[in-house]
Amino acid sequence: MTERPKLVPESIAEVIQLVWGPTIRPELFARWSQGLILSEEERTALIQTSGGPCAVIAPVQAFLVKNLIASYQFSQLREIDSTTVDQVLAAALTEILCQCKQLTSAAGHGGDKSSSSSSTEDSGSPTHQDHGPFQIACLDDPLSLSSECPDASPTEPDQPSSTPSAKDYSLFHSSVRLKHFENAHSLQSHLETHLDRYKAQYGVLLFLYSVILTKSVRRVREEMGDLGESLIDGTQGHGAQGLINLLITGRASPYVWDGIKNVGGLDLVGVLKRPTVGFLTRLEHLRYVQVGWYLKNPTSQVWVMASETHLSVVFSWCKKLVTPDSEVERAKQVFSWYDTEGNHFIPAENLKDVLEKLNLCTDDDFIQFLMSELDPDSMGVILYHKFIETLFTPDQSYSPPDTFVIHHYNGLESSCPVNKIQYAEGRVTLQESHVGFTSSNCEFLTCLATKWPNVDVQWSTFTPTLN
Repeated sequence: MTERPKLVPESIAEVIQLVWGPTIRPELFARWSQGLILSEEERTALIQTSGGPCAVIAPVQAFLVKNLIASYQFSQLREIDSTTVDQVLAAALTEILCQCKQLTSAAGHGGDKSSSSSSTEDSGSPTHQDHGPFQIACLDDPLSLSSECPDASPTEPDQPSSTPSAKDYSLFHSSVRLKHFENAHSLQSHLETHLDRYKAQYGVLLFLYSVILTKSVRRVREEMGDLGESLIDGTQGHGAQGLINLLITGRASPYVWDGIKNVGGLDLVGVLKRPTVGFLTRLEHLRYVQVGWYLKNPTSQVWVMASETHLSVVFSWCKKLVTPDSEVERAKQVFSWYDTEGNHFIPAENLKDVLEKLNLCTDDDFIQFLMSELDPDSMGVILYHKFIETLFTPDQSYSPPDTFVIHHYNGLESSCPVNKIQYAEGRVTLQESHVGFTSSNCEFLTCLATKWPNVDVQWSTFTPTLN
């Protein structure tokens, strides 16, 4: 490891511009100035003190939970000592930084024009995928700012209590130092030893800046595809989809579809492979977006969940929720690329394209025969279930368990019982027909139903909220 005395002005200026845009609103900076704070009541859960930084906190929590699932049962989480929790948190931060260094090329991917495989290797331990070097932003002494900058931690979860000023963020940015690590092992050792600096004030921003510096401002901008967009919304302070994708997948694409889509003559790059943790959004239920197969089917049973304004995490110990790599799952993925409205059918004219993506026979005689099987009434559409049943046998198809237990994390104390962070526990039942959603669980279930249609959840503790 080598240390440079300070970030050169050009470097920090580029990071500031990318994160905040042309100007920084002091009240938004104050909301993002918290640390990676662990709850005293739910000791493996991070606390979010203000609106906005969930775009960093929720993905970090997702990776933290993913690592906990590998070694503990849910009933053991409150028994884990603080030193072990810190080690797991440091491993989660390291894993996010490692995946940002992976060179995933868009070549050969095409979303609805792709021939890429749905399979991907599990990220596993970050030390197993060493994609250094790493550039880490830190403060030599996190307490050195406290005498001149008011504490940004609010007394109420959703409102900052201090009166921020330009002096706060100017002093912070002038105090940032850069540390250089050649490999993931030395990086994780450093984070374990100095984790208190990231748990203190400004820890969220220090980690976010570390991700950007490790990946490089240039590559983040290239992946975002819009040179004028900032990672944090300059008006509301929410994290952009590109920021969420950067932390979940390692790439800063602002799109949630698979591969590359041609939109208005432009090839726009979405998600290129199965991530370690997934992403579901209520905006899909509202028909604003359609999340691709990759984000819905991560290599672990952990998903970041998005409402219109907030991010939380849903997770399970049920390993059968991880969709296996198979030809039939690949077929479901490719079919979804042409089912752009999520209506479970595609135009018959797209059948040949689907077969090509699946490397199946596309001879005219075979397509004509298949059309007679799939569209005997010449309606001009191919139904999803008919397509899968015709090309694959029932034992080849994957189905999730009919019932399983999930847990939900919301980092806002105001959204939890008695204003204390607590994991919610519920039993999911996948029904055969549509389930009516009550007002108390409507938002949560409509988001969950974008992954598992006809879902119902009976909560054993309390009914959680996405907001």
